[in-house]
Amino acid sequence: MSAQLSPTPLLSAFQESYPEVVRFIARRTGSAQDARELAHDTWIRLAERGAAGDEAPPAPAARAYVYTVAENIAIDHLRRRQRGHERFTPQRADGEAPLREPLTPDIAERLGHRQALDAVAAALAALPARSRDIFLADRLDGASHAELAAQHGVSVKTIEREVMRAMDGVEAALHRWRGEAVPPARTGRRRALSALLGVAGMGVGSAGVWQAWRRYVPEQSLTLATAPGRIRQQTLPDGSRLTLDAATQLEVAYYAARRTTRLLAGSVFFDVARDPQRPFTIAAGAHEVTVLGTRFEVALQENTGDLQVAVESGQVRVRSGTGAQCVLGAGERVRIEGAQLTVSRDGDAAAVAPWREGWLDFQHTPLGEVVARLARYGTQPIEVAPEVAQLPVVGRVRIADSRAWLRLLPGSLPVQVRERGPGRSLVIEGRG
Repeated sequence: MSAQLSPTPLLSAFQESYPEVVRFIARRTGSAQDARELAHDTWIRLAERGAAGDEAPPAPAARAYVYTVAENIAIDHLRRRQRGHERFTPQRADGEAPLREPLTPDIAERLGHRQALDAVAAALAALPARSRDIFLADRLDGASHAELAAQHGVSVKTIEREVMRAMDGVEAALHRWRGEAVPPARTGRRRALSALLGVAGMGVGSAGVWQAWRRYVPEQSLTLATAPGRIRQQTLPDGSRLTLDAATQLEVAYYAARRTTRLLAGSVFFDVARDPQRPFTIAAGAHEVTVLGTRFEVALQENTGDLQVAVESGQVRVRSGTGAQCVLGAGERVRIEGAQLTVSRDGDAAAVAPWREGWLDFQHTPLGEVVARLARYGTQPIEVAPEVAQLPVVGRVRIADSRAWLRLLPGSLPVQVRERGPGRSLVIEGRG
């Protein structure tokens, strides 16, 4: 009898990230054909670590470790391929640039940097406001100490002390992040931030570290949520306007060169302020929507991860978790179910997000999905029997009358609707 390999945090992280890992390896190697085989090698490497009893990294770092292993395997593959290439190709002439594979920083490196730079952000947030302003102006904007002294009405020596004080706080935070003892007060030459961050080529004075900080640490962020039965409007710092449907959760973060949101549940109508220098992206499950300026709805199906995007005006680009892409214009919509991406062009831009006006439209929508949608607007639980969950529903429902509409379903579908005791669940099942 063969032994079953119990799941470990690493194997679980690999399974959850499998499509992204395959795409990551394909980008590294330039070969989609090799990517799945190398991903399998990655799984074997992770399984061997678990079988050997090695201690797994903590859960937040498991995904980063998976990508690190995948990257190492991809690099080994490229080196073997390059050695084979060198056997059968002539040497390049003097002065010509040698052939080499592009190995650019990618997901694993970004995840590691983000954790370190979160420590930097926390250290900077703990500084007095003047120290923080001086330090960031010195490191990010390149302001001279003389300029800063004049601006703050202090001496150049004071500016130097403030910069040093902030640097000490940042270095201490990075030492703690690495699990090292924090060194005593500054005496002589200290370790470069590049060593603490694990980034080659970045010294203490390098703007690269701080530009990376600007890239990975948001300038502004907020979390938005609505209760069942409530719709909320929110204006963002750039003037973009959001309308959140009931039972919706959304995270928003603004960086120096990008605006990002993550839809965790529900539906949102976006009216995005145009800013070509800072693209606006929405992550929803494994999928991504990118836009410069337009009005559109993004709806995430929680239990399945399916996604629907409908455009009222402008254009958006939608990329599914499998890598399939499409561009939508006004009156167009896409539905992503599993690996299938279906675009429809009904031309009816006015039909986008009708819930803003108190209505819901269903076109051959499975009954189970219809009920899950209506459940956002009430407190009474609704149960749907599996044998009727896939029955198609066509109709327009007024949200305020949704419970009455559900009780009338037996007139159009082969179902019966009953209440499981006074004030308890509403049950929809097949006829007796």
